[in-house]
Amino acid sequence: MEEGKTRSYRLAKELSQLFDLESKIDTVLSVSMYHLNQFMDSERSSVFLFQHWNQQLTVFSSLDLDKHEIQIPKSCGVAGWVFVNRQPAVVNNAYEDSRFYKKVDDITGFHTRNLICTPLLDSKNHCLGTLQSLNKKAGDFTNDDLELLNLAAGMVAVAIKNSKHYTELLVTNKARQKFIKQITDNVGKIPHKL
Repeated sequence: MEEGKTRSYRLAKELSQLFDLESKIDTVLSVSMYHLNQFMDSERSSVFLFQHWNQQLTVFSSLDLDKHEIQIPKSCGVAGWVFVNRQPAVVNNAYEDSRFYKKVDDITGFHTRNLICTPLLDSKNHCLGTLQSLNKKAGDFTNDDLELLNLAAGMVAVAIKNSKHYTELLVTNKARQKFIKQITDNVGKIPHKL
């Protein structure tokens, strides 16, 4: 158990160093997926984000898939089940689990043996998507792995929300500066009646 806490601490330290508001979220998440693979001892890790406009979960960050390359209905597969139920899932025999969506393996050519998936919940308990790791290199995923994935998911959810808020602030600030410039440029053009 002590080793699990040390592992959690090391992952938290690695990820927290990445979450600079001015960093691009794509880069932050890609590097996070690299670290997560190392700490989970898995072949793949990925973030699926929910897209409201088409009601799908879309791969947002993965080291081996292009952004938006995979889209699945929000209730499809283990990721969909996790998203809808807001509960993590540990699946140590993917093809025997009725929630598993084989079509993703067919599209990517990857063979999923086992996976662990958890929801990305924001501070208001809204589900942004899911975080998952696939194919533990040695053995099955454990409760210690789930604890580590939940830790990473909390940090990733905060990074995603902060990035969104930061981008909104930049856009608002730019619009405000443009408005102020228009006002100051037009102050001298206002006719003055005495």
